[in-house]
Amino acid sequence: MQSRTIELFYLFFQGILCFQVILFLILYFITRRNYLLIYSLFLLSAAAYFFINAPATFFNIPEDEVWNSSWYNNFNTPVIIIMNFLYLLFLRFFYIDIAAEKKSLAVFRIALWSVPVLIIIFVVLASLKVNRQIIFYIVNLISIFPAVTVILHISKHQYPFSKLLVWGLICYITGTLLTLLMNILRNYGAEHLLTYGYPLLFIRLGILSDMIFLLVAMLQKWHWQEKQLVLEKIQSQLAVEQFRNKISAELHDDIGSTLSGIAMYSHLTKEQLKLDDKRGIENSLDIMEQSSVQMVNKLYDIVWLNNPQQDSLQKLTDKLEEYARQMASAKNMEVKIEVYERMAELSLPVEQRRNIYLFCKEAINNAVKYSNGTALELVIKETNGILEFSVSDNGKGFDTLTVKRGNGLDNMQRRADEMGAKLFLESKKDEGARLSLQMKIT
Repeated sequence: MQSRTIELFYLFFQGILCFQVILFLILYFITRRNYLLIYSLFLLSAAAYFFINAPATFFNIPEDEVWNSSWYNNFNTPVIIIMNFLYLLFLRFFYIDIAAEKKSLAVFRIALWSVPVLIIIFVVLASLKVNRQIIFYIVNLISIFPAVTVILHISKHQYPFSKLLVWGLICYITGTLLTLLMNILRNYGAEHLLTYGYPLLFIRLGILSDMIFLLVAMLQKWHWQEKQLVLEKIQSQLAVEQFRNKISAELHDDIGSTLSGIAMYSHLTKEQLKLDDKRGIENSLDIMEQSSVQMVNKLYDIVWLNNPQQDSLQKLTDKLEEYARQMASAKNMEVKIEVYERMAELSLPVEQRRNIYLFCKEAINNAVKYSNGTALELVIKETNGILEFSVSDNGKGFDTLTVKRGNGLDNMQRRADEMGAKLFLESKKDEGARLSLQMKIT
């Protein structure tokens, strides 16, 4: 039983299949996405399977001569197993978030581990010279269950570009089931063009549809991602502009006011010189000296915080340790720094780094000035995706319910709010104090 139309479709389909193998390989080498390589190998194994099962169409060899040969009986089923295994791997990697969920993960694990079991069963049955047709049905059914799991999950959560992917999977499943049905009908003696002549027509149609829907969905997704990149670039530029404005405002407010103060005391010193007010002159010079040191420190902090080479957590920790030891030395306080090793090279955005640094600096400053303690500790750790910075002392402590919140605590709370972080204050009378900042790692 032959059909000229179906024969032409088989030739057309095989050409498209071989072309897609090359196309997905090229896409893999461009993007280095593993699922593209796996899908290319799946299509390659499918092409090999269809070559084997249509010898008259492609090689002008009588089909009965091939199908009754020993090499066909020993080679055909392993190719089917490999083809379905690669399709399972593709689903596992392409839908990685879905496959990682508890229920979906169980389905994928069972399906994937069943493949080596089927290979062992095939080898045993082949050595016993027993009919291996049952493996054809089992291996095709196994690949359907994960695909159905993905369809149900996508339909429930409505992911972007999911409709095209769902239609592709539905076509693949339908083609597989109809192919199984044609083989069953053939085994029961149903004589028809599709059972005896072209039982693999439907699986070809299923793979072709799945391939087309997948390509269109990927192209749509990549086009969308390009738009997102452009949007993110614009947002990044706006963020940089806002940050520059913020730095400009800080320079104007903090350093501008400090320079105005120095200018005022310079004028006052001149008047004090005329009056020969030595004590007043010394006082004015001390104030100008302190203001100059503060201004230099603020400028140094601004330059350091905006340097992209200082974006690691380790460098931020080193900077905080330097400041803590410098401050604590005036009160002879012991300093202890504890950073979890795997957190050391975490990179931080400029604004986060700035707020964290100024938060910890304020906390260290308060502990040294007001705690009357002998030890200062800075701990940086991560627990379940939460990054925590804490500054503690062993000083006199205070009652958190009655303590007055000054500008220092208000500033720290504002910085925590800007980062979407949480500020915690713990203290008891004569038991020291602990200030901590907790934020999600993004």
